[in-house]
Amino acid sequence: MNVKKYRAADSEQAMRMIRAAHGPDAVILDCQSVPGGVELVVSWDEPEAEGEAAVAPVRQDAAQSRENTALEALLARREKRSETEISPAAEMPRQNFGKGPQLAWSENDELHELKQELAAMKSMLMSQLKDHNWQQLSTEQPRHQGSTGLLEAMDIEPRIAEQLQRELPPEQSAAVQREALKILLSRRLPVAPPPSRGAICLLGPHGAGKTTTIAKLAAQHVMRHGRDNIALLTTDSARVGAQDQLRAYGRILQIPVHGAGTISEAARTFRLLEKKALVLVDTSGLSFRDREGLKEMEKLLSVMPGLQCYLTLPADVEAYVQSEIIDAYSRFDLQGAVISRIDEAMRLGGLLSNLIEHRLPAVWCANGPKVPQNLSPADATKLVSIAMRMARGFTPAPRVATPAPAQRLGVQA
Repeated sequence: MNVKKYRAADSEQAMRMIRAAHGPDAVILDCQSVPGGVELVVSWDEPEAEGEAAVAPVRQDAAQSRENTALEALLARREKRSETEISPAAEMPRQNFGKGPQLAWSENDELHELKQELAAMKSMLMSQLKDHNWQQLSTEQPRHQGSTGLLEAMDIEPRIAEQLQRELPPEQSAAVQREALKILLSRRLPVAPPPSRGAICLLGPHGAGKTTTIAKLAAQHVMRHGRDNIALLTTDSARVGAQDQLRAYGRILQIPVHGAGTISEAARTFRLLEKKALVLVDTSGLSFRDREGLKEMEKLLSVMPGLQCYLTLPADVEAYVQSEIIDAYSRFDLQGAVISRIDEAMRLGGLLSNLIEHRLPAVWCANGPKVPQNLSPADATKLVSIAMRMARGFTPAPRVATPAPAQRLGVQA
């Protein structure tokens, strides 16, 4: 196995260079944005000479040695790149611990730690802000103490909780208020019916469940309509093994899977598939902070007209992170959301609040990894009922009443 690094102005140009040099079997090990473009690290195997296959078992040690050499070269290049990225002013003094290796911080390490600290601080501030707002809501709505505790345990946004409590019938039992809350919250939650045909594209961060959801959608379509008029298209060329995963599902379902590593390939392949009743498009996972990656994704999707884009939104991340994800992906004219990893979430109220505030309809719900049974059309009443069941394990801490200020933090009085 050989390893080499390529830099280009964009991913399409880099992929052309790689394919021209090493053919279609080259494997991308790493892909990241750099000043002036993108950088890809690829590996490839040299073609075997005639008659070499017969003695391949004898050369296993030699092949392992070449692989180790290639990996060592990759690690050495990464280490060298990290060292070159350290500015003299930012470099920390090195300490020599006897004969052991010398340790140095790189700017990338410091930036990563800084991002982690900022994320932790933001999470703490958001929690304190929400706690303060709940305390004020409890003070202002003493007759709705029972519903306030339930909404807080569900993790509903205080602004939405206040609006719901204004619509609650007064002087009713806890059971009546609970049912009234379920009805009111279900009415506010946006839900849209899933499409049965067309070109459907799933977007979202790494690990959100896009590829598995596409497999579930494909399996459900095959069970209902057969396999003659469906195709899968994967544009995920960044994650190692991503296309192989979808191709494995395609082999099981006996449906074609097409790969596109560049914008031109995506445009050409999409034109060939336009007459299919259902085309499911898988994409690379992108962080909501990856602005360059999101711009590249916009270019990619622009060559596939009529594409219906849906955000795959994991239910088991914090509510403020979900809000950031929705904001970042709103540039893609989202038709709705796939609510994934419901089975791994502790509470759902924050997610429901985000869907309401961003007016993003829930379309599918995924509550497990099983294909195809763990995917169903979104149902507002069921989602609210699940959120209420999850809330039973959360008991808000008792609060000390304080005088209500004229304005709640982040909420108009």
